[in-house]
Amino acid sequence: MSEDASRETAQPYHWIGRNVTKPDALEKALGATEYVGDMVVPGMLHAKILWAGTPHAVIRNIDTREAARAPGVAAVLTAADVPGTNRYGLAVLDQRALADDKVRSAGDALALVAAEDEEAAEEAVAKIKVDLEPLRPILTYKDALDPDGPPIHEGGNVFQHTTVRKGDLEQGIAESDVIVEDSYHTHRMDHVPMEPEAGLAYVDPSGVLNILVGTQYPYRDRRQIAPALDLPMNKVRVVQAPIGGGFGRKDDITAEIHVGLLALKTRRPVRLVYTREESLIANTKRHPMAMSFRTGARADGRLTFLDGDIYGDTGAGISLGAYVIKKAGIHATGPYDVPNIRVDTYTLYTNNLVSGAMRGFGVMQAAVAHESQMDQLAHKLGMSPLEFRIKNCLKPGLASSTGQLMNEGCGIEATLQRIKDYMNARDLRFKRSQAAS
Repeated sequence: MSEDASRETAQPYHWIGRNVTKPDALEKALGATEYVGDMVVPGMLHAKILWAGTPHAVIRNIDTREAARAPGVAAVLTAADVPGTNRYGLAVLDQRALADDKVRSAGDALALVAAEDEEAAEEAVAKIKVDLEPLRPILTYKDALDPDGPPIHEGGNVFQHTTVRKGDLEQGIAESDVIVEDSYHTHRMDHVPMEPEAGLAYVDPSGVLNILVGTQYPYRDRRQIAPALDLPMNKVRVVQAPIGGGFGRKDDITAEIHVGLLALKTRRPVRLVYTREESLIANTKRHPMAMSFRTGARADGRLTFLDGDIYGDTGAGISLGAYVIKKAGIHATGPYDVPNIRVDTYTLYTNNLVSGAMRGFGVMQAAVAHESQMDQLAHKLGMSPLEFRIKNCLKPGLASSTGQLMNEGCGIEATLQRIKDYMNARDLRFKRSQAAS
């Protein structure tokens, strides 16, 4: 065994705490990395999208005749031109490649244009005439819960209700010396990757549709692309191009189906590059959530119960929303030992932009609520918020909200202790240490 291999075996994590050079760092720093938006191939057409721009409406008519006659235009497509199943989605097939019966969010695509250059494509998009009949938009949690509100999809606007139950809630309430009750709202957030979404598609001599895209999951992309284009899986090849930032955003379909449709129609390479504005209006976001929490503790500082409700806005499509919002409920207690729990989560359809995966996957939103509750309880008890957390944090042998036993991988206590040591070494003290009046 070589010396390097021996060191790896003896110290598998020897690189922790050291500066490690990324293999692709130099070429990215020098601007040498070629992203999809940089790629140019002979005979390439440029694509543009007509966006709905309104949250909820019946589509009466889309007139593309003038756009199709515009100089330099090779193709103009609407939902009628989708050869396969005009549905896609990571978990539920509730999104349309091109809106057909109605508009469900302002970020819905109504039509596609492929032209010799971007300017010609933009001019053609402006010539498309759309007749929309506005519908009442569902934009808030209350709208989505209104039984008299118009359904965005068949089945209603409450897509999923999940529960977390542990212990005896009433007993926990009875044992509490202090109770804190509050509501929290987290906002919609965009990932803002430096590279906007882009795709390049072409049909090769063997008849395979090749799609180059900055994606986080090429095989899952293919499973959504092929049915929409009415192609067998082995006739679709998705190439994961360099990604200029994703953070969960590029887990979903962006440009893939659109460039595929245009490449099949024109039999020429087609590239679509989103502007920053399009990236902001048309792609997934972090889920906004409304959370109502009631949390109790005994006089000695031990947590007694959590009673909570979480409402998550998944927008006009599920994407991975049902899992994100469910996970927020599972993590509603945070890294703390709470013996009695009732948490309900609701995944709600709205006419807002689709929300999907983003770093943290629902845990970040829940943390806003449970950490605020911890601070308020500590303040009411006259305890340091750090000591309060150390007293209540999960430790090996304790169980999470869903009954999962903690093992040696549970590091919250060591983390909190490290913070305590740091503060003590520098004589740092919390200023708000008295009990609330």
